[in-house]
Amino acid sequence: MSSSPLRHRIGQSEPIGLFWMTLGSSTVLELAAQARPDAVVIDAQHGLWDRVSLEESVGVVMKSAPVLVRVSENSPLAVGQALDAGAEGVIVPLVETDEEAAAAVAAARFPPEGTRSGGGVRPLSRDFGQYYLDAMRRTVVGVMIETVRGVRNAAAIANTPGVDFVLIGTGDLAISLGGFPHVDQRHGEACAAVLQACKAAGTACGIFTLNVDAALARRKDGYPIVVVANDIDIVASGFGRAMKLFTGKADPGKDQATASTAPVGYFAHDPLSKDPLVQDQLANDEEDDDVSELLTKFASFIADGRIKVVDLTQTLKPSTPVIQLPPPFAPSDPFRISEISRYDERGPAWYWNNIACGEHTGTHFDAPAHWVTGQHYADGYTDTVSVQRFVAPAVVIDCSKEAAADEKFLLEPAHIEAWEAKHGRIPDGAWVLMRTDWSKRDDPARFLNMKEDGPHVPGPSAAAVRFLVQQRNVNGWGVEAVGTDAGQAFAFEPAFPAHHLMHGANKFGLASLTNLDQLPPTGAILITPPLKIEKGSGSPLRVLALVPA
Repeated sequence: MSSSPLRHRIGQSEPIGLFWMTLGSSTVLELAAQARPDAVVIDAQHGLWDRVSLEESVGVVMKSAPVLVRVSENSPLAVGQALDAGAEGVIVPLVETDEEAAAAVAAARFPPEGTRSGGGVRPLSRDFGQYYLDAMRRTVVGVMIETVRGVRNAAAIANTPGVDFVLIGTGDLAISLGGFPHVDQRHGEACAAVLQACKAAGTACGIFTLNVDAALARRKDGYPIVVVANDIDIVASGFGRAMKLFTGKADPGKDQATASTAPVGYFAHDPLSKDPLVQDQLANDEEDDDVSELLTKFASFIADGRIKVVDLTQTLKPSTPVIQLPPPFAPSDPFRISEISRYDERGPAWYWNNIACGEHTGTHFDAPAHWVTGQHYADGYTDTVSVQRFVAPAVVIDCSKEAAADEKFLLEPAHIEAWEAKHGRIPDGAWVLMRTDWSKRDDPARFLNMKEDGPHVPGPSAAAVRFLVQQRNVNGWGVEAVGTDAGQAFAFEPAFPAHHLMHGANKFGLASLTNLDQLPPTGAILITPPLKIEKGSGSPLRVLALVPA
């Protein structure tokens, strides 16, 4: 099982193998989790789970594997109870329209992104504030397409903001197509249509499979999410095989060599085993041991130049432009530096300076707490942000030609989608950087570019920011200008969306970047730790990018 959050892995279209649990037994569930699946699905629609057994079972396995609950129905009550039990996400059955998909998303998200009510024994018995923050980032929402009508609306469903994946319910789909139990080519065509709609939308697509052989075959067909095993099949086939072996009605060698239901430990040292799950497990164990070697190689690649380090930071000096606010708003102090001593009578062996500036001066980091919409995030300050988020992939959208032609150029969702058509979907948790070559304006007045109607500076539209926040779950937004918003963003709705929407979603900003022309469209890694200022709203920082040489 990967250490990355399940939602992140799904967003990256990583292969996900599910265990599907129906029998209502927390004991069987615990045994299944020992095999380290990518996630466990508790089927509360057709399974034998009630509210108490659901709560108990989630608690048993949540530390071993992520838990998803296939809820009984698309309702706030069913979704809320599953998440209150501690599940990492929900799978909502029988979704036929984008309106129904949007309702599922709303039921799973706390305000302001949705309508989920705060409560539940497990969330309230811990730090609910931290639970809220984690849930906003990690909660997975899957919707099932299981009918002809759902297939017809697959594109709209897959494009619904907040839907993390679509799961094809093969059984109900076969019934919906007619002629069941006979299944003809229409079933395969319907599944393929849903898969293609998901690919076009950039949304992961899964399919219900009955056993490991079917799961492997569907993965080759391009489905990243499959059901590797279900408890009904594992238990029934296990007992059946045992009696066949005991009564001499089965080939022991064949049954033992092909049994995908035996625990991994039984096969670990068995030279006869060719079970793909066993081989995958052993490979994962070896990968865990190789992390230190990987880090050593990483350092050597930087040292020998195979990985290039690009400095994206403007030099901080007294002439550094600072964002200008009109009265009556309080201005930020400019950068000041005064010498303390320099190898003289004030200090014969050392050189140092006093410095002073506002937090948002020069190349700087905007924490969520910088804006009123982000003020309630406990991890929204420079000293409380998770350090894991300071290392993240970055994509660069080149708008330099447009900005040269129009100083007030606005990046729109259509520009982002055109970029994705060429370079691929923006990864979940990535920085999105807007290259304008604005940093090449050496004159502070030209850099700020103040006019009678306000600054003329390129930036994102409100729609573009909303798209990146709601549909791409970015880590943050970065620009070359003095602030992350367009110069005329005071007149947008909402005003200053790169602040209002980004920070309201607990995401970051980077401003006054430079050298974006040295980065590829994709493939860079950004390192962006701000100063650890207590309750800091931001700080100047040294932004570094790692790129292939």
